[in-house]
Amino acid sequence: MAFPFSADYINTFNINNEDVENVENVSEKDYFPFDPDVADVALIVEGKKLHVSKMVLMDASPVFRKMFTGDFKEKTATELELPGKEYSTFVLFLRCIFPREYIKMTESRVRDLLPLAHEYDVKCVLRECETFLLTELEFKKIKAPFHYVSADNDVEYCMKCLYYGSEYGLNEIYDNAFQTVIPYKLARYADNEFYELLPEKNKRELLQSRLSSIEKAGENLTNGSTLSLTQSVFGFGSVQPTRSNSSIKYDQSIAVFKCPSDLFL
Repeated sequence: MAFPFSADYINTFNINNEDVENVENVSEKDYFPFDPDVADVALIVEGKKLHVSKMVLMDASPVFRKMFTGDFKEKTATELELPGKEYSTFVLFLRCIFPREYIKMTESRVRDLLPLAHEYDVKCVLRECETFLLTELEFKKIKAPFHYVSADNDVEYCMKCLYYGSEYGLNEIYDNAFQTVIPYKLARYADNEFYELLPEKNKRELLQSRLSSIEKAGENLTNGSTLSLTQSVFGFGSVQPTRSNSSIKYDQSIAVFKCPSDLFL
């Protein structure tokens, strides 16, 4: 799939991740202050309170819904501590859920948000992350400025997308990245950290698909043809030697296997 992106549209995505973080440093802004009209629970992360609405959380997350409606202590709690969570990342996560907040998605933010979105089963955040990954992949395919760097960078990005897709159930980005990376040699990603994190089943499927593509392409190009080859070395088999310029040569026909070069990127 290819999109006819205009230069102006592409430029809307040209922003450095570090620049975004510098502009929106969560430690310098009081997100989710107490509002008696809408806030009915305080989430405590790293000792800091985030005043939020249970209704919004329950609408976005089946996990929060079960927590606040089931037979648990959280049902009537006015404060809820979330151990093991990072304050800045959790604020980012909440800002994706609450309607008055907005964040500009970046690759580093996708990395931070996906584990939380998956843990709390927040489909709108999962989809937003996947949409960003898909759009960025399309930019790389068409070698858009500020997005395409090199073939190795593209392969690394595809490995990252494969891992995210496998780990967090993002089927569309997984399938897209899977097909994109098939033409690339194994040597380009064998030592990639995200490739190593993939389940063995996924690695096997990728390599089998690559091999099948190579074999199918070879069969289509070769079409069962043979080529007569004269070798200046001794060979085995029932071929008849001929003398030419005092050297023994063997005339024999061998199958020629051809494969398009775009399967060996």
